[in-house]
Amino acid sequence: MDSPRVITTLDNEFGQFTVEELVYDNRRARVLFAGPLHAAQSGIPLDNNPHMLFDYNQLLLELTAEINPGSLLILGGGVLTLPTAITNTLVRTKVTVVEINVGLIELARQYFGYRQNARLKVIVDDAGRFMFNQRLKYDLIITDVFDNFTLPLKFRSRQFAAALAGALNTGGLVATNCISFISSDQNSPLGQIKASYAKAIGPTKIIKVDPSYPKEVSQNLIVVSGDKSSQVLKHKVSINLF
Repeated sequence: MDSPRVITTLDNEFGQFTVEELVYDNRRARVLFAGPLHAAQSGIPLDNNPHMLFDYNQLLLELTAEINPGSLLILGGGVLTLPTAITNTLVRTKVTVVEINVGLIELARQYFGYRQNARLKVIVDDAGRFMFNQRLKYDLIITDVFDNFTLPLKFRSRQFAAALAGALNTGGLVATNCISFISSDQNSPLGQIKASYAKAIGPTKIIKVDPSYPKEVSQNLIVVSGDKSSQVLKHKVSINLF
């Protein structure tokens, strides 16, 4: 596959998206790109390697497998590659996904392997509004909501963190995908998440998805919050900021 091949496009109120087949990170893949920066949002490999295409998704899959939750909430489903992988791998886990863009759900069905499953419920809603109105509790909540490359400000607030905390079962955890440089500045996206989530949810640790990235480079970081955060992903090096 010498050059990208556009499979389809989507243009709706949430932006412009293309589904392309290409070589991505040295693997044949089908990838969703979004926005004027043509940012890779999600994807699946087209080879026989079971490792997920995006390393941060693989890390979240490993985290979920460690916990083996009975109930999982994912805020920001995209084209549902992570929830599909989880339901295919963990037979006891019931997954609820909140995704605002119904067009992406249709792309997930057509091009990214999503199939209806009794253990996978997809809700079309704004993740923030959903959290402030729902009353169920979960063993694990994964937050993967982005505006281009940034977790929107409302999802970094103590109010939102408190809503997450209120939706956890005893011993439950929140895992947040954050794209940020690594800094002790509490006004950075990472600093705001760390401060808000540690205050509202409990002990919080930060894990670099790719250890080779220098701290000055904006990168995927997984922020794990909750009383049992120190007990998961022990094989990964956590970062202490403040």
